[in-house]
Amino acid sequence: METSFAQTASDYYLPMCIGNQTVLYAYGNGYGWSGRNFTYTFIKTDTIGGITYFVEEGKEYSWGQYGGVVSSSVFAKTWLREDVNGNILLKKIVMEETDSLIFPSELIILSNNYFTVGYSINQIVMTGYSIRDSVISTNATFGGFTNCIQIRSTDIEDTITGIEDVFYANGVGRVGSNRIFSISSSHTSNFGTAYITACAPIIDTLDPVNTIDTCLGPNIDYYVTNIQVDTFLNTVTVTWVFQDSTLTNQFIATYPFQNMGNNMISITLQCSKTTTTYYKPINISSSSLGINESTETNSKTEIYPVPAFDIVIVKINRQNNEPLTMNIYDILGALVKTEILEQDQQKISINNLSNGLYLVEIKSKEWSEKQKLIIQK
Repeated sequence: METSFAQTASDYYLPMCIGNQTVLYAYGNGYGWSGRNFTYTFIKTDTIGGITYFVEEGKEYSWGQYGGVVSSSVFAKTWLREDVNGNILLKKIVMEETDSLIFPSELIILSNNYFTVGYSINQIVMTGYSIRDSVISTNATFGGFTNCIQIRSTDIEDTITGIEDVFYANGVGRVGSNRIFSISSSHTSNFGTAYITACAPIIDTLDPVNTIDTCLGPNIDYYVTNIQVDTFLNTVTVTWVFQDSTLTNQFIATYPFQNMGNNMISITLQCSKTTTTYYKPINISSSSLGINESTETNSKTEIYPVPAFDIVIVKINRQNNEPLTMNIYDILGALVKTEILEQDQQKISINNLSNGLYLVEIKSKEWSEKQKLIIQK
């Protein structure tokens, strides 16, 4: 987990290669704004006025009352490019697949001027609607990322209609945001994961079979497991698991850390001609079971299979007919599922949970017990 300092604004934006993606997630705010995931993906290139732009698709996945995605929609597509000076520019935007707007002059998304705290720029989007971007910090911390550029974006439609702080990290791009105003849509979006590759696939035209250079294939699912914390050396060791429909690769990596809590780790895999970097947030704790401890001895519960796919079976050694509650938490400590256990052996559906490491807490009024749960689909 090294920190490097970028020279241009483009180093703080998601690298413009087809397939590169970052994922953010946000919980509901109690004012009617429900939890959802956001993905930002470069899906294609397009030419406007003889200039090539990368099309970034912003898509949201709304959650149901009890978890799981219930709907998805594209909220914006933006036509972006990096100029010769490393500034990120916007030429066209399509909102919700219907409203299209091409700007006579490109708008600035990230400028090299954004390395200066206090810098501010006001840009007219359309008549009566402008956006003011102000640099709040160039070494902000958000989640596990440090040295972030923090931009306060203010929407002005006659009056202020929205205020949001967006955080950009070196080499990754957008890693989080904090919607401050309006209250009805206020929320914080946190970094979930990222897939970042060099501009691949690269086709070697000198090779008689035109070999495509990719590290592990275009459709890789990956997660982190077997997290072990050494509080004496302040290191965390993890196993990265990469898989698709035909192969599974595992890599063990060790990282130094300075503080407990949320941290960001990454791994870079060397292809024959390019490199691919993967990021994951982890919660480092000296006491949280499922993060750095083994399953309890003399356990009253058993959870299997390991790893699990779409269901888990919970077997309980009950002392009486006491009611039991089962809570499942993700690696950041967020509650993702709750079940009431009424039987000594009960099947629980987990088909709405993604791959990864979870903490299962089973409790009654008299006792509680925690177990690891690994989901691998």
